[in-house]
Amino acid sequence: MSSNAGYYNEFFSHVYVEKRAAELEETKNILKRLPMSEVIYIDHYKDVFNRGKQSIVRQKRSRSLILAVNEGELVYKGSPMCQSFGERNFYYTASSMNCPFDCEYCFLKGMYNTANVVCFVNIEDYFEALQGLEDPYVCVSYDTDLLGLNSVTGQADRWADFAQDHPDILIEMRTKSSPASLRPLPNLIYAFTLSPEIIASRFEPGVPPLRARIAAAAAAVDKGCVVRLCFDPMIYVSDWEECYGALVEHAASQIDLSKVRDISVGTFRISSDYLKIMRRQMPESEVCWFPFENVDGYAQYPAEIDLKMREYMTGKLTQYVDRNNIW
Repeated sequence: MSSNAGYYNEFFSHVYVEKRAAELEETKNILKRLPMSEVIYIDHYKDVFNRGKQSIVRQKRSRSLILAVNEGELVYKGSPMCQSFGERNFYYTASSMNCPFDCEYCFLKGMYNTANVVCFVNIEDYFEALQGLEDPYVCVSYDTDLLGLNSVTGQADRWADFAQDHPDILIEMRTKSSPASLRPLPNLIYAFTLSPEIIASRFEPGVPPLRARIAAAAAAVDKGCVVRLCFDPMIYVSDWEECYGALVEHAASQIDLSKVRDISVGTFRISSDYLKIMRRQMPESEVCWFPFENVDGYAQYPAEIDLKMREYMTGKLTQYVDRNNIW
């Protein structure tokens, strides 16, 4: 038996609830899905989420959920480090923060000082903030995995409801999960991130296996959903060409790529400040301790490696899809 066995609480065994959020319907619905969890009432989510001297490495074994009300700015202009897919009015928003999965290379480990997850239960305020924008393209699952959390929070369903009622707003939900039930709406993009089997097994603990993600993407395409495939971030390993070549072949054999909206290709890159934090948290991380180049405050692979990886992947994909559909 492992020396750690039995010493960690179950996932979301504790739920912290802001007092001002306690009577909201979203809060009540979430707590109904977690009947065995201990509920602790707090004044402000930052008292738990932002407290000092937290260990992501330890917390990931026993995460807590925090239900809160978010105030102030709720919608942001899209980051230049993220792909806008040619959309002019690119925004993102975060009705939840932090991810249920534990990918070693995830930028959230540098962005947040905790493995705990926040769900903002005033989701109607997010919907209202978006309705004042002109033809927005909105990514709602950058700082979390809404589909991966949906069985607890229900927020992926709420965003799908919103998309259905507001056809003028284009929404993207990105995920590494393998959702079984998705809604075919013309303005709702389901973006599936796919990684080679060896990358997933080494660096993406807790994430559904590649075969499950590909099966979910294939089922979504067959159902008529708008699907985007994301081969991003590509992680450099010694046999990366073989790994990513096999990934494309596997995906093409299971998914009708002619019906996919578009495909994203990108190599690992991250804020240099976030990387410093991640290296302190994970001193043995193979991904984080690669000798990156610092370009304008961002750590990325040396230019020669970066270009070679992207060109190789693009070349493999153009055997199945038009080059104009690869970003």
